[in-house]
Amino acid sequence: MIPVTDFTKTSFSQDRKINLLLVMIIFISTIIRGFFAWTLELGNDEVYYWTYALYPDLSHFDHPPMVGFTIQVFSWNLHFSSELFIRLGSVILGGFNTWLIFLIGKSVKDRLTGLFAALLYSSSVYCFVITGIFILPDTPQLFFWLISLYIFIRILPTEKPSKTQRYALFFVGIPLGFAMLSKYTSVFLWFGAGLYILFYNRKWLKTNELYLSVLLSLIIFSPVLFWNIENKFISFTFQSERVSFFGSGLRPDYFFTELLGQILYNNPVNFLIIIISLFALIRNKIVINSHKL
Repeated sequence: MIPVTDFTKTSFSQDRKINLLLVMIIFISTIIRGFFAWTLELGNDEVYYWTYALYPDLSHFDHPPMVGFTIQVFSWNLHFSSELFIRLGSVILGGFNTWLIFLIGKSVKDRLTGLFAALLYSSSVYCFVITGIFILPDTPQLFFWLISLYIFIRILPTEKPSKTQRYALFFVGIPLGFAMLSKYTSVFLWFGAGLYILFYNRKWLKTNELYLSVLLSLIIFSPVLFWNIENKFISFTFQSERVSFFGSGLRPDYFFTELLGQILYNNPVNFLIIIISLFALIRNKIVINSHKL
């Protein structure tokens, strides 16, 4: 039987190793992404989003303005115009995203889970390259999305919300509003949180902070609404025309092309791990703590 003091020392030693490995993952991945951000020429999409920073506005034809703001902040309002500084937001925020993924994994189970989550995140083509090197609307969206998701995971399962947790629910409207300023699809995180509350913890429906938080997100997003009103909702119309559920009928070729793209974007190994985990969950081989999810 291990004495309590020895167990504490063992646990502390393991935590130190996990912390060291996490720092190494973040540091090494940031250096690698920074190198490629510096050496690779800007792609067509990146040049287009560079014009968001060159001509800032409340919104733009096909996306909200946050990607342009991100470029402005990290390039000192385009004072530094090299590829590295145009993409610096992706490089820096990518490091923070890895840390946020660790915190999410830690909240769901433990620190080791968080470390594995950080490793899987860093091995994803989408997370490491597309949002971690290239500057796209996905870059700020993923950062604010993960902040919002982490807060939701920390507070929504609580049976008796404390005052601090209610305040946290109110303030989550800020990063979620910024996520909506990055890409319109961020609003789905609010829908997801709402469905969780309806099915698993309806006590949150009695708190004013929930509705005030939604209102706060809408206030932050309101410049995009005003811009669209002034421009005959051109951005919303453009995006809606790109989505069709039944207009062209069932197209297996489109479906499998999209599926293959998602597998490659997220790394085939990561995709296989997700599939295996889902089967294990269905067969009750994995037990999820209902107090954490």
